[in-house]
Amino acid sequence: PYLITKSGTKYYEMANGKYRMRVPFIPVKAYAKYIDEYRDAEILDDGFEEFDFIVDKIGHGRYFAFEIKGDSMDDDSKRSLSNGDIVLARELGKEHWRNKLHTDDFPNWVIVLNNTILCKQIIDQDLEEGVIKCHSLNTLPEYSDFDLKLNDVCQLMNMVQRVSSSF
Repeated sequence: PYLITKSGTKYYEMANGKYRMRVPFIPVKAYAKYIDEYRDAEILDDGFEEFDFIVDKIGHGRYFAFEIKGDSMDDDSKRSLSNGDIVLARELGKEHWRNKLHTDDFPNWVIVLNNTILCKQIIDQDLEEGVIKCHSLNTLPEYSDFDLKLNDVCQLMNMVQRVSSSF
């Protein structure tokens, strides 16, 4: 038995009082398909595998699991997101984008653009201009900070959990 929220997320109650949360999994090889489907319909009901996370409570909103691609968010620290890690991300509705984002509580974000999906920290926000400053943890010069107009963003999600592929 499980509970399905309005957004379609499935929750299975566990004996220890926690929940196993099942969400659509968007692996790197499916990034292009995800972008196309999101742009065309904004409804993602099937076609993707699912991934389970253990959570303390039933959440509200739309959740997705993404596979991390590349090493831009890897600085060899405990907070790194390494190539192959799986992250649980919660969609932030567009109506909230012009408000101050909760970057202290959620430093890492999945940002869906028309042609790619990024994993970055948002370190600054210009509320008047609708611009965010994106930051990578990796200090190599090719990963320098950059500005992104929110008008160019299709979907914005804060990361709430990570499953590491390395130990």
